[in-house]
Amino acid sequence: MSEKLSQKDRVKWIDMARGFAMLLIIVGHCAGISETLKQIIFSFHVPLFFILSGYVYRHKEKSILKDFKQLIVPYMISVFIIIIFNIYANRSISGDYILQTLKSALYAYGSDYGEIKLIGGLWFLPTIFVARRFMNLAFSIDMKEHYRVVVFLFFTFLGVQISRYVWVPLNIDVALIASGFMYVGYLLKTFRININLDILLGCFLIWIGAVKTGVLEMSTRVYDPWPVIFCGSVAASICVIYLCEKLERFKILQWTLSFVGMHTILLLCIHDLDWRLPFGLWWGFLQNFEGQKVYFLFWRRYERT
Repeated sequence: MSEKLSQKDRVKWIDMARGFAMLLIIVGHCAGISETLKQIIFSFHVPLFFILSGYVYRHKEKSILKDFKQLIVPYMISVFIIIIFNIYANRSISGDYILQTLKSALYAYGSDYGEIKLIGGLWFLPTIFVARRFMNLAFSIDMKEHYRVVVFLFFTFLGVQISRYVWVPLNIDVALIASGFMYVGYLLKTFRININLDILLGCFLIWIGAVKTGVLEMSTRVYDPWPVIFCGSVAASICVIYLCEKLERFKILQWTLSFVGMHTILLLCIHDLDWRLPFGLWWGFLQNFEGQKVYFLFWRRYERT
């Protein structure tokens, strides 16, 4: 999600776009929102993260060790905390539960799949880790850019086809698709595409058409018809990028969204761990909203057993 950049190297609108996407993830997981609003949010919020990651991608700086520290270490720490939460809640250590959780962490699915239980929103971290490996693979081969376009189109097509038959551990099938979105971000930066009002209007219409055509939810492998849905995700992301560039001059908004955008990995982990809390923690003034208790970052979708 967020990159380890010095303050002087950070691009404010990128952090703002990340922050906006992170807030949409939280809102999208709320139990009280309409299905229409959820469909709109899910149509682009996760692809936007991948596109922004591709925008700041630099092949020579992307060592596997650096990505492991940035993405997998927080993932492993969060899984460990999940186990501790369960031990605290049940006042006992269940070997079966620990093994089940570790198995869920290995598969890293965002939704239940057969006997494999979901790991929750944490699925994003190993997915982008694997997606960067595909990016490195494609950029390690010296080729002309139009050939690389074909490579990433193939990655995307392959990811879609695999996911129709089987979900691969560590979301490798989803990571193939994610690498395609990342490559779009790379192209946006490399060719310095100037987003004017005509392009913005066209992107907006493409996005609306895609939302009316189908549904996108990457964690559950729902994307059909995928060419239309993915074009809609890219179009919506371009709209968000344009707006964040224009809103950058509003300091309060810039600071707020940038702060969230610079801490997206931490917030994602907290957001996922929140519904697993083994005790009733909520803020008094948010105790009740449409009959739902409002917890640390969002009101529960799941009943604690």
